[in-house]
Amino acid sequence: MSILRKRSAQHKVYIPSSVRENQYLLAKFDITDELLARFSSVIDLSCRQPYLRFYEIISGLFFNINNELDLESGKFVANDKFTRVRYSQEKVTAQTDQQILFLYNSQYHTGQNAYYDGEQRAKKITLVFLANGDDIRLDAAKFHQKVKKAINEFSDQLGLKGKDVRICDHQHLTYDLFAKEKGISGIQAHKLRSMTDRYAADGYYLEENIDELTYAIVDLPVNRRLKQLAAIDELVAQPYQPLYELVESAFIAAAKRYQLSHGAMVANGLIPIVRRSEQQVVLENGELQMLGYNPAHAASGFTGIWSGNKLTDCIQFVFVASVHDNTGYGYGKFLSQVEYALAAMAEQLEYVYQKEELLVRFHQHIGFYPA
Repeated sequence: MSILRKRSAQHKVYIPSSVRENQYLLAKFDITDELLARFSSVIDLSCRQPYLRFYEIISGLFFNINNELDLESGKFVANDKFTRVRYSQEKVTAQTDQQILFLYNSQYHTGQNAYYDGEQRAKKITLVFLANGDDIRLDAAKFHQKVKKAINEFSDQLGLKGKDVRICDHQHLTYDLFAKEKGISGIQAHKLRSMTDRYAADGYYLEENIDELTYAIVDLPVNRRLKQLAAIDELVAQPYQPLYELVESAFIAAAKRYQLSHGAMVANGLIPIVRRSEQQVVLENGELQMLGYNPAHAASGFTGIWSGNKLTDCIQFVFVASVHDNTGYGYGKFLSQVEYALAAMAEQLEYVYQKEELLVRFHQHIGFYPA
């Protein structure tokens, strides 16, 4: 093998063939007084549902444009809930007071749905575009281009300017780190190039003002075996402190061993939401645990977010890539480091590989305002 090929191999990560792929785009814009003024003829504040026709008209416009461009899966969300999308064999839409979660299989599930309350003026509208197909990652640039065209047409018809609409492209790879131990024999080799580079290779060039963020979130179920590793005394004020300290120690030691420098351990029952931020941010927001990182910083360390008096059913680990983790080949080396760290941690926690799952979800996000 040539030196060049050896170097390339070092920057690849080998993912189980059972990996699941997701891609979705969000277009967000505020419901301003100016926008409502354009629809004043259908808004009657004396009615029980004054905004019903407003939502019906613009959601209809959204779905019509999608149909014209052969975009099969669109969601119109005007209830100010945080939007999340995950892979699932069953098609489910779940809502809480703060979140709306779309679970779907990109190969089989399609649909157009709107979520709003005609009585309420929402703060903003989120247009959700879900990718469909057999090879989401391979076709990501084509899907992005088609969605961008739909957003531009929608914006033109509503009189929205580029600075009014925030577009986010989210892509995930999800897999069990120990799939091989459960009988999954096939693997896929990935360099995990940045979205900018992958799209450019397909002849599509993104805006210059994009924000890019790459990270992995890992789910560790808190089962009976794991709890038995620590001396838990239900009679003391902080009964679960020994458990969390044990896991956090294993997590941080493994991360440092494999030169990982940004991240957190979240064990408070909240959903970790990772965003780009100039300074590091750790903030609870209702059901959400907000984590802000600046990938331009070489290292920000690891944060433990848990309380010794509260037992969660899942501990989540966050590993955030810095700009230095994007080699000339991509983020493959970064994800390999994450996998090595997880394997070392699992060994210390006496993981039962054939029975217990360690779910890894690799995220690549970009956000921008269209030119």
